[in-house]
Amino acid sequence: MKKLLLACMAITLFAAPAHALFELRAGYGITTPAEGTQSGNEVKTMDGFNLDAIAEIPLFPLGLGLRYESMGFTLNNGTDLDSKFTRVSALVNYRIIDLFAYFGLIGTVGLSNKLAIEVPGFADAEYDASLTYSVGAEAGVSLGLITVGGELGYFVGNMEQTNNPSNPDIDLGGVYAKAIVGIGF
Repeated sequence: MKKLLLACMAITLFAAPAHALFELRAGYGITTPAEGTQSGNEVKTMDGFNLDAIAEIPLFPLGLGLRYESMGFTLNNGTDLDSKFTRVSALVNYRIIDLFAYFGLIGTVGLSNKLAIEVPGFADAEYDASLTYSVGAEAGVSLGLITVGGELGYFVGNMEQTNNPSNPDIDLGGVYAKAIVGIGF
């Protein structure tokens, strides 16, 4: 009897049904860098959008996909300096609960990381990172084909300047939150 009960619990835990085999999501997020400074300028928040394409593995609550993010922030030290941060990353999510409501873990690893800061009267400062990643939790509800949810986690990304190595690095790592809307097929 115990073996039957354990087998039923294992099937319930590891074979939760995925509502969609493929999911497209769009989101808007904000990141609060822990120590984002550049020559005395402080990065207070970074915000922008993301697009996700996720393929779900049937009968297993695991998804694999890609995420594109385009975010920006303003450095302010008497003069506003606009920036654009773009990132393409591999995405993995594991949904612990995947019924009408979902809850799970999500992680990304950056494949391409670019940051450009516009400096009036000078060439743009360009930054790159060899490794960026994020870990977090996601939750939401499925309304038929439409999903609405959110994501909360921590982003790690130390950007190194590529066109003028004498300028200091920018650490964009910090807590992030995203509101997500998606459609599943």
